Amino acid sequence: MDNSEIKVILSERGKELANVGTFKYRFIGSIKKGELLKWRCTKNNCTAMIYSGPDKNIVIKSSGQHKHKGNSPNKLERQVLRENCKRRAEESLSTQPLKLIRSELLNK
Repeated sequence: MDNSEIKVILSERGKELANVGTFKYRFIGSIKKGELLKWRCTKNNCTAMIYSGPDKNIVIKSSGQHKHKGNSPNKLERQVLRENCKRRAEESLSTQPLKLIRSELLNK
């Protein structure tokens, strides 16, 4: 899993999640004065962790094993679409919801 590409997405609460393949990781903290960022799997019983650089684009190191199946690509895309629609709805209160959804689908 080392040198895998990270895609940063937002959670329902607006926090950053690292998406690597079919697994999502939440940010834990920085190590070695900000040189490495530590991410842990979003499933509570899972011990898998990854470490990235401060630019959050490549996995430098990984540890632990996943004890569960990964998410489907459709589920991840649906989460990204839903969160983007929520953010845009908060920014422009007068725009109709259907118009926001259509524009997000076209931007995809």
